[in-house]
Amino acid sequence: MIMFRKFIDRDEELEYLNREFKSENFSFTVIYGRRRVGKTEMITNFLKDKPNIYFLADKRGTKPNLQRFRKKSAEFFKDYEPNLETFDEVFEYIRTKWNGEQKLVIVIDEFSYLAQMDDSVPSVFQLIADEILKKSAIHLVLCGSSISMMEKSALAQSSPLYGRRTGQILLKPMLFRHVREFFPELPLDEIVNIYGAAGGIPFYLLFFDPMDSFYENLMKEFFAKEAVLYAEGEFLLREELKEPATFMNILFAISKGATRPGEIASKSYLEAKDLPYYMDTILKLGFVKKEHPVLEKPTTKKTIYRIEDNFLRFWFRYVLSHRDEIEQGDKKPAIDDLKKNYGHYLGETFEQIGKEMLIYLNSIEKLPFRFQKLGRQWGKIPMAEKGRNDYEIDLVAVNNDTREIFFCECKYEKGKVDTDVYFKLLEKAGFVKWYPERKEHFGIISRSGFTERMIDEAKKKGILLLRLEDYIS
Repeated sequence: MIMFRKFIDRDEELEYLNREFKSENFSFTVIYGRRRVGKTEMITNFLKDKPNIYFLADKRGTKPNLQRFRKKSAEFFKDYEPNLETFDEVFEYIRTKWNGEQKLVIVIDEFSYLAQMDDSVPSVFQLIADEILKKSAIHLVLCGSSISMMEKSALAQSSPLYGRRTGQILLKPMLFRHVREFFPELPLDEIVNIYGAAGGIPFYLLFFDPMDSFYENLMKEFFAKEAVLYAEGEFLLREELKEPATFMNILFAISKGATRPGEIASKSYLEAKDLPYYMDTILKLGFVKKEHPVLEKPTTKKTIYRIEDNFLRFWFRYVLSHRDEIEQGDKKPAIDDLKKNYGHYLGETFEQIGKEMLIYLNSIEKLPFRFQKLGRQWGKIPMAEKGRNDYEIDLVAVNNDTREIFFCECKYEKGKVDTDVYFKLLEKAGFVKWYPERKEHFGIISRSGFTERMIDEAKKKGILLLRLEDYIS
């Protein structure tokens, strides 16, 4: 595994943490996000020039963790370890001992482990925040990887800690443009390949050796039964879910192309009435996303589900599908499947990158208008025969105030995009029911560029033509 020393991205989050640190009042930040997303690395970067007590909790329960935290606190003050029996007593000790000019940062990492093993912990930390630290020069940070447990113990309205925090950070996977910084020498096509398998999770990206090919990396790090990433998908689910088998069936069905509720239920061996409970659970965890046509109301029944997490999507589609062969040491079926179907699989990944690109261009006002909503659009074609009466547009952006609409297709094909793609998009735009009096704009995002004929058409019609190079220079 190649280790990168450079800390990438997270500028906005670090700026916020530093602002909280510099404030005159007690500050209390909750940081949470899925495993491996880079929370501890970000915190380490934040702490490097600040007085701090960093404590990593484990699952052994309150007493062993308390003893370790007490010892760590005494070491910070170069003091004898005090005979204190509760967390609030240790925090009172820290508060009375600290008289530095700066704030002291206290980090409890994997706070979710403490709360999971002892349901009184949130109440204890409520007391600590309200009675002990309220007027102190201390910045308390509670961090955790179990999203469900962090929300329950620190963020939910039912939690004793609700309303005590001065801010929170839900740390999400990195954007594609930041993933590029991990592999500055690799061509963009290769980085798209990697992003399709690892997503924006720094820990997973570290397993890709830029000196090896994409397929060589997969054989070593995904398709070998002793490899960390081979077992990671199931491990992620077991960390968050007590009985992961049904959830695994659901995610496997979606990874194989099931997107509509009835189809997912059928392929997951579930009754349709039982599906909503399971979907709500994995929606809250960020494993899947719920989509409806961007121009429909959120209450519409036109709903599909996709796997939100790139790594899980890849793991279910290519690792779990070939587990039997991999267990026997045979990697060929997985690699053959990948070589045959990965281009099609990356169509969704490229659409995701395209959406990220448009959001970025919108933020710097490089689009024909500033949009308010962006997403996929699909619906029925009037008067068309059944089976050929559906249309779908990759990305549609709208501004309801100016009544402007932008239609965009994302093409990951190896060949250059020709005018047929534009004319097909133009036809589909005609099926979209929105304001009858509207201003339409068109765009195409292409992996491989555009034919001369398409470039000429774009100049005449004002069509926006984009490539990854226009987004990542």
